[in-house]
Amino acid sequence: MLFSMYPKLQVTTITPGASTIVTDIFRRITINRFSKNLVFLQTITVPDGFTVEQVADKYYKRPDYHWVILMVNDIVDVRKEWPLSNSDLVSFAKKKYGETGMYETHHYRTTSEPKLIVDLDGAALANGDIEEVSNIQHEEELNDAKREINILEPKYLTEFVTNYMALIGS
Repeated sequence: MLFSMYPKLQVTTITPGASTIVTDIFRRITINRFSKNLVFLQTITVPDGFTVEQVADKYYKRPDYHWVILMVNDIVDVRKEWPLSNSDLVSFAKKKYGETGMYETHHYRTTSEPKLIVDLDGAALANGDIEEVSNIQHEEELNDAKREINILEPKYLTEFVTNYMALIGS
């Protein structure tokens, strides 16, 4: 649905005298009124294993409006910027760090807020002033941060899509 709204371009091909019609996928617009205004947005936590289409279906009753969620959250690459399911995260960590390496130390950090990354200090570790963060724990925290997204309040969806369609086509 998203790319069907984009304008078409006639492009000359490498064959002399030939051309083809392509979708202008490089067209970029932003609707600041919606995407940066907290009045129009609702923060949600993506349930484990949900795809962006499932989130769109849950909140907008339209899985094909997944692109609205991606735009509001400035997500370009769903494979890297959308949260993995818990089982996929474990598989990812095993592949990245190895079967046992995923449980090795990634870094140390202070236990008090704000949590700052620090060098290992045996006395501070023993006193509980710093803590070890394993590779899998680090990846889980990064993934959990991706679970917190903004969605456009459903009552503004029609206006958003209408404005987007008008802007993308111009």
